Amino acid sequence: MLRPGWLVCWSLVVLPLAAQQDPLLPEIQDPGSPDMITPVPLPEIPFGSPDLLKMTLPETLRIDNKGSQTVDLNGGVNYGGPVKISGDNGLEVFADTARLVLQDESVVLEGHVSVYQGNILQRGDRAVYYYNRKFLDATELSISMDPIIMEAGKFTVQERGGKQVYVGTDAGITLHDAEKPNFWVKADQTKIYPGEKITFKNLKLYAGDVPVFWLPYLSQPLDGELGYHFIPGARSSWGGYLLNSYGIMLGGTRNPETGENEDAWLLSKWHLDFRTLRGVGTGVDFTDTRIHNPENLTGLSLYYLNDLNPSESRSGLPRGVVKEDRYQLELKHRVEFDLPDAASWYLDANLNILSDDYYLEDFRPDIYHINPSPDNMVALFRRDETSLFSLTTRFQANDFQQTATRLPELAFEQSRRPLFGLPVLHEGTTSLGILGVSMADSTRWDVLEPLLALPAGDPREAGLLAQLHEPERELVNQIRGLAPGDPKIAGLRSQLFDTGFTRFHTYQDFSLPMTLGGWLSLTPQAGIGYTRYMAVDGPAKSDSRLHLHAGAEASVKFSRSLENFNNRQWGLDGLLHIVQPYVNWSVLSSDELPTLYPKVDRLTFSTRPPTLSPERFTATDDMQNWNIMRLGVRNHLLTRRDQQAHEWLFMDSYIDAYLNDPELDRTFSNFYNDLRFTPVPWLSLSLETQVPLIDGGSGFSEVSTFLRYQPMPDVELGLGYRWLNNHPVLLNSNRVDLRGFVRLSENWGVGAQQVWETSDGTLELQQYTLHRDLGNWVLGIGLSSRNNRVDTEYGVMLSLSLKDLPSVSLPFRMEAN
Repeated sequence: MLRPGWLVCWSLVVLPLAAQQDPLLPEIQDPGSPDMITPVPLPEIPFGSPDLLKMTLPETLRIDNKGSQTVDLNGGVNYGGPVKISGDNGLEVFADTARLVLQDESVVLEGHVSVYQGNILQRGDRAVYYYNRKFLDATELSISMDPIIMEAGKFTVQERGGKQVYVGTDAGITLHDAEKPNFWVKADQTKIYPGEKITFKNLKLYAGDVPVFWLPYLSQPLDGELGYHFIPGARSSWGGYLLNSYGIMLGGTRNPETGENEDAWLLSKWHLDFRTLRGVGTGVDFTDTRIHNPENLTGLSLYYLNDLNPSESRSGLPRGVVKEDRYQLELKHRVEFDLPDAASWYLDANLNILSDDYYLEDFRPDIYHINPSPDNMVALFRRDETSLFSLTTRFQANDFQQTATRLPELAFEQSRRPLFGLPVLHEGTTSLGILGVSMADSTRWDVLEPLLALPAGDPREAGLLAQLHEPERELVNQIRGLAPGDPKIAGLRSQLFDTGFTRFHTYQDFSLPMTLGGWLSLTPQAGIGYTRYMAVDGPAKSDSRLHLHAGAEASVKFSRSLENFNNRQWGLDGLLHIVQPYVNWSVLSSDELPTLYPKVDRLTFSTRPPTLSPERFTATDDMQNWNIMRLGVRNHLLTRRDQQAHEWLFMDSYIDAYLNDPELDRTFSNFYNDLRFTPVPWLSLSLETQVPLIDGGSGFSEVSTFLRYQPMPDVELGLGYRWLNNHPVLLNSNRVDLRGFVRLSENWGVGAQQVWETSDGTLELQQYTLHRDLGNWVLGIGLSSRNNRVDTEYGVMLSLSLKDLPSVSLPFRMEAN
């Protein structure tokens, strides 16, 4: 019986085998001329075209042996071993002994029989070749097509539609090339279609000699995306479950001979899932395999579940009423147009329609932790070498999620390039759109108003926050984190209601890179922009803004060759030190909007400094006057490695001096240091720091770093650390991330990870793993615990994968998120 908070699961993928590759076969030395004790001529056995055997048979066969050669009373010729039979087409057969039976017109091979040709290897104790019938009786041989090994009570090769098919009766298949394989897939009939699929009738999966799984029929493609996959297990919020999927290819042209579709292009995965606490779910995924970038263009996914317990929460936070019909429609697809225009035209669709605000948290935690409020957008693009045109529609498909809408927006972007053949470079952007912010259910104001009035730490706070959606919770937390009377509060409160306007925006930037005196790089910049707001939805009126920008970036490089710095242990083969002091001055004059004016593209809280280029400043509605000078120096240490320059160390140190601070009333920013250190493959370090060095800086400090260190081949350690103190909005943090893995022997390894938030003494994550090499398989077992401060989740995690086919994994996994 599973206790609440525990999640145990294991999963199995039934042989999604990869396509075959030719193995590297050992070279067999020619034993030379036979030792003829009894003078019998070497037989020349005729071989015709095979009807059943894919293994191409030679026209003639030669038997060589190093042992005795005798003639028995029945007219047979016995060859003492070792025996080698060579064909004129590369076929080679090895055995301990051979017997030529003239009466049966056969050659009987016995003892350690091995048959080699191409990527095919057959092994066993006995084989008989009938040379007049052109038939090889391989009943007692196993066949290997790297990495597949098959043994069969009866084995033949048939021709289907011009292709050879291996057919085994009472056959077994394994990938473990050992005397006693640790797993077998056995079936009454097994057919191998090389490079395509394997079919089984009355399939049984054996672990050693113990049957552990049965199916009446299975057609398993050699592509890991296709065929049957299932994941059984248990989770505290799901109960016991069995997730089933079957992948098949659709589309293409039907071949009348084989009955199969050729050039199929549509990958479909069909789902039928059972969860004891949540009910039965079903769905299908369609992916166009002709499209590149499959990570972002995943196709169409449909899923539906009649939830038996929709109020069950993984986070432990209470939730309101959730309907039992839970569903998701996801479409991420691209349609490319073949137009006479030299540019590329394509239409992208990114649609995510959900039944409720908790669906992703309950059933798709992999998406929820990255993007809890996915977009709904359709966009037409025209791209060429110098520009990008787009027509974008972004809308609110889920009324429980806050959405920045574009209904639609037309945009034209030009990349940096010479202007009319002059040395002046130009880049720009122009857009016109109907923009807005559609908040989540506006009836929640009866929750927002009392929540904003609560004092910090009030026990009613958690219950009220739980009734809000994530964007609303973020806004409320930002408001409650500000001091009473702060002018930002009014603007943040206004974002809790629907707003919108029609906006025209353009910005054009000009620059002139030059080198002065052969050593000073100077790039003056100038830009002009204009923004017009019309048809404003809300208390504000139409407005216009003019943006004027001027700036310059100057840098100089100094270098010194340090050829005597050589240290093999630290990866040094000479050093070249490059020092690049630089200054970037940027002045922006922008007509600012009133405090309560609605904004769509606005700044979000961050610890990193913003860009000094208005062209790349995407928070258009938050553009304000600034006058900033960034002073810095870059250090590069380069060494030789693999006949190329390798960046051994890089460090960028800089600080912003504010003559006009757009965000806070600062004179100087924090002092920033960004460092990358990759001296050798077994050591790497990344470090980002910022401290208020001059005149209070930005008022907060941050350190973020990660060290990976492999002190010896069998030990790998990792240390991550993040410290944030006194940020005006973000919570203080003092987090330590410890990781380690030790290979105890060739067969055993252990790993561990702990994440500590020391600011409140919480051990957020701990995970411990044990790895066992089982020869052909690698087994991993893990225990994990995650403390989310409301509830603690525990989990058991198992993984099982084939070493010969790493894409074939049988993950017994748990996600304690």
